[in-house]
Amino acid sequence: MKVWSGLVQMVKDYLFPVFCLKCQVEGQWWCKNCLKKFTVMGVYYCPVCHLSNLNGQPCNPCRAASSLNGIAAFLDYDDQAIIGQLIKQFKYNFAFDITTVWEEMVESFLPEIISRMNIEVDFLTVIPIPLHISRERERGFNQANLVAQLVFKKLSTLKQIDFNNKSLQRKRPTNQQAKLNRVDRLNNLKDAFVWCGQKSAPKNILLIDDVYTSGTTMQECAMVLKKFGAQKVYGFTLARD
Repeated sequence: MKVWSGLVQMVKDYLFPVFCLKCQVEGQWWCKNCLKKFTVMGVYYCPVCHLSNLNGQPCNPCRAASSLNGIAAFLDYDDQAIIGQLIKQFKYNFAFDITTVWEEMVESFLPEIISRMNIEVDFLTVIPIPLHISRERERGFNQANLVAQLVFKKLSTLKQIDFNNKSLQRKRPTNQQAKLNRVDRLNNLKDAFVWCGQKSAPKNILLIDDVYTSGTTMQECAMVLKKFGAQKVYGFTLARD
């Protein structure tokens, strides 16, 4: 199976060569040399009012309105910047090999971001934002699940944590949030998520998605998780729009 997979990759590389989006060297979407020159400190904003702060936790006036205990991302989202180009290729053009870029970033920068968010990593459960089954079949994968697996892989080398991509489910199809205004986003996701686990939700959760925009999706998921017993729910994404 590994031999066959390797042959498929060789044919793909020959027919559809990949070039670094930064320096145009062939072979990688974001080559290691360019990534090494890039400093990722993380971006931290209040989950509700989006004011910049030091750890991504809700500011005092917004605390009661946020089901999330904190949110952080690697970078600010920009359509024209390399992070925006990578996410679009990854999400809509089936460029699964961009996962290697996310893996490099997770390996290099995630521990510091988790530390700045003041997350208790012991007994943390990593959960990806779910797609509805019809959307996942259409796309062929859930990008949040792929990123969540990388996050779990890295954090499990540091502490005892769990991974659960089954119990939090999107029970009905929803429209793409990016195409909706604020009111429509809220209505679009109302009662869209459900906890289907046999037990109550874990106490300490890290939700994973690709981009945090208005925060409606993560806030809705966090609200459901807390209804089912979660005490602290944090969010992490590749980018913050």
